[in-house]
Amino acid sequence: MALTNRFFADAFRDMHRAFSLLDDPSFFNDARRSLASSNNSLGSLRYPATDICETAEGYELHAELPGYDKKNIHIDVSDDNTLTLSGSVQHYRESSSEEGKEGARNDKTNNNATKWWTNERVSGNFQRSFSFPTPINTSGIKASYENGVLKVCVPKAENGGKKRIEIN
Repeated sequence: MALTNRFFADAFRDMHRAFSLLDDPSFFNDARRSLASSNNSLGSLRYPATDICETAEGYELHAELPGYDKKNIHIDVSDDNTLTLSGSVQHYRESSSEEGKEGARNDKTNNNATKWWTNERVSGNFQRSFSFPTPINTSGIKASYENGVLKVCVPKAENGGKKRIEIN
C-alpha cells in the first residue's frame, strides 16, 4: 500500500510541476522565440491587426504595420469587391550562423564581435485579402501610412454595381 501511495504522490507532484509551467507567462514567450529563431516561420504566419468600419460613403480600413517601410507595402484590387494588402519586412544581421559560431570561439581575441542577446524581430511577408459586401470604386481608393498604421479609404461604387436595363 505504501508503494502505491508513493507512486501516486510522485505522479501528482510531476503533473503539478508540468501544469505550473503553463501558468508562467515566459513559457509561451520562450516557445514563440525559439520557433521564430529556429526557422523564422513566424513571419509568414503574422497578419496585421486590422479594423474596418463602414461609413455612408465607403469603408475605412486601419492596419497596424509597425516597422514596415512604405515602399514595401502594396495594395491591390483583384475585383469589384476585393482589396488585398501585402508587404514584406527584412531585418538583416551582419553575421551568418557559421560566422557566429566562429565569432564565439574567437571572442577572447576579438572584442568587437557581435553578440546577440535576443533576436525577436521577424522578417517575412504577409498577404491579406478583404471582401466587401458591396462593389467598391477602385479609382477613388486613397491610402496613407503614418506611425506604423496604414489607413485605406475605400469608397463605395456610385451605383452599387447595379444597373437597370431599359427594354425597347
